Amino acid sequence: MSLNQLQKELKEKNIKFLFTDYYDTIVHRRVHPNYTQRIWAKLMIRELGLPISIDELYFIRQESVKYLIKTLGREDVEIPYDTLKEEICKRLINADVVLIKGKNEFISLFEDADVRAESDVQYLNQDVLDTLKYFKSNGGKVYLVSDFYGSKTLFEKLLTHHGILDLFEGIYSSAALEKSKHTSSIYEPILSELSLNPKEVMMIGDNLRSDYANAKKNGLNAYLLPHKKYLKKNRRNNFGNDKKALKSIINDVYKTCNKSSSIPYTEYIVFYHTFVERMYETARRKNLKDLFFLSREGQFLKKLFDSYQNFTQIDESRKINTHYLKVSRQASLQIALQDIDVEDFGYLQKKYSDISTGDFLLAVNCPSDLRTQIISELNVEGETNIEGFFSSSVFENLKQNKTFKNYYDTHRELSHKAFKTYINSFNSGIEKNGINLVDIGWGGTMQEAIYKFYNHKISVTGYYLGLGEIYDIQPKTKRYGLNYSLMPYTDYNEYILMANMQLYEQFSAADHGSALGYSLETKDYTLEYHKPEEKWLYDNHIKAHQEDMFCLHKKLLENLESLCYSEKMMQNTMTKMALKVGLFQSTKKLKFLDTLSHGFYQNVGDNQVGISYEPPKFKSPIREVLKFLMTPEKYFRYLVKLKPMLYKKNKFIAFFTPMCLIYLYFGFNKYIRFNVLSRFFLLKYNVFK
Repeated sequence: MSLNQLQKELKEKNIKFLFTDYYDTIVHRRVHPNYTQRIWAKLMIRELGLPISIDELYFIRQESVKYLIKTLGREDVEIPYDTLKEEICKRLINADVVLIKGKNEFISLFEDADVRAESDVQYLNQDVLDTLKYFKSNGGKVYLVSDFYGSKTLFEKLLTHHGILDLFEGIYSSAALEKSKHTSSIYEPILSELSLNPKEVMMIGDNLRSDYANAKKNGLNAYLLPHKKYLKKNRRNNFGNDKKALKSIINDVYKTCNKSSSIPYTEYIVFYHTFVERMYETARRKNLKDLFFLSREGQFLKKLFDSYQNFTQIDESRKINTHYLKVSRQASLQIALQDIDVEDFGYLQKKYSDISTGDFLLAVNCPSDLRTQIISELNVEGETNIEGFFSSSVFENLKQNKTFKNYYDTHRELSHKAFKTYINSFNSGIEKNGINLVDIGWGGTMQEAIYKFYNHKISVTGYYLGLGEIYDIQPKTKRYGLNYSLMPYTDYNEYILMANMQLYEQFSAADHGSALGYSLETKDYTLEYHKPEEKWLYDNHIKAHQEDMFCLHKKLLENLESLCYSEKMMQNTMTKMALKVGLFQSTKKLKFLDTLSHGFYQNVGDNQVGISYEPPKFKSPIREVLKFLMTPEKYFRYLVKLKPMLYKKNKFIAFFTPMCLIYLYFGFNKYIRFNVLSRFFLLKYNVFK
């Protein structure tokens, strides 16, 4: 039957009041109805930081409904919404998933999460809607009557979302009335409340029993909408899986980013997006109130995080405060300086054991004229590297030099005062909450310096895209690599994801220079210097690169929001893409890498321009080949640099490297190890991990 027929019947039967169903009548879902509740579970876990999987929370909700059906003796859609909330919350408290003090927060977020989950997958049936609007415009009154698990207010929020709340004179939900169309018990109370003659009322909907037969039984007119194609679609939506859907979304990003018109390597947004997603979930789980994004990579990361939070958050009152903290390895050295008699310059010793006197003085921000004076007083060659500088007589004489000591003490005092004022300007309550840092990685040098600055009294926790070095981690200096980490151990995926750390840095560069130190006399308390090459690189390449990545990030927000994937699924998907990105490098990408190389610098010490590709030195090539055949992921960091290195030397040879065969071998090796050989448990524990 067509809607023209419906309009005809409304006129012929002199219908003055129209009752309408909601699902598969006014709106349709893009997913199976049960999947909507998995989305609800995802949202609740994300917003409350619940230590539980999506599937676990989904099944708890399902089991709660089954229990209440049995104990209350009612249909599932007749269970009061508040009763359902209480039952789910009770089970979560008993399972130590929700604390008793967190009950109110869980209950208050419940409905908004349902609204968000439903609205993300619903779309309007415009033909039916137009009919309802036409009926109302001609003096008729429309009421919503639905077998619905939610409250009246939930319905109102959904209708407001669709912009059609004003269409209805009243809203009747089975869960609110504890009566349903399915049992035929809902019609008489509504007719009685509104004092309506059933002969002047028509019920329209898609369900033969609830909307048609039971309406007729209660004396109403009824009109059955065609529903077969939507039933078929819901059955189809029971098939497929999240893993496949996730893979499809990420593959689309990869294909888009590898078009000839695209800027090379914009697919790196998948790694950044995943990081800020995990950072948000971690912050919720740990109840973090403030996050400090460290310059310079933190500028872009903060932009992504703020965008993610604004898009996903349900309760704006629970917003995480984000700050941009200008710091660098160079600047962190200044604030960590202790009295010259006890300062060991640990970071410099670790990174640059052989350093010139001039470079050392530069590392502590000693002005040019003063450097010249001190070097002259020491009677040394200022630009010559001294082997074992920190145990040399030159260093001992330097520490006793009056000019240097006066500068050092004054510089240390002013730097400390300026940095403390700078931190306090954020008003984040660090004494109570500690300091939570967010950065690209890799070891936590700046984290260590800030911890040292506060005399080890304030906890300084680091959250990194990748954790690639291990320092002396203390209870108050914990650090986490959210995309990959050497802590607590390295697995297959992490070896692949950590292969191109320098590119993670380059693609998240900032529009300003590096922080050299701190001063009370500058506007934002920082002293900066932007190397011309770095500025040129950002203005001409990185800026456009980040703009394209941000657009892709917004698309990922929309496409991934209603998909219930696990962290493991995303980790495996990222790894596969990282393999492709690392091995399949076009001429355009190689040229782009070469351009990037000219803007890469160290902050301290040897300021050589360019990303170096040092070939590995193997004692036994045959043994290394055998190791590669067994665990190729451990050699991936060399493979990603092979083609760029060859390209610099001989472009012809570079494109004859069998990267496709290597990629296929990675897939074969992984399948054999984790799908076949994993059955042999000793191999799993002694050879593979």
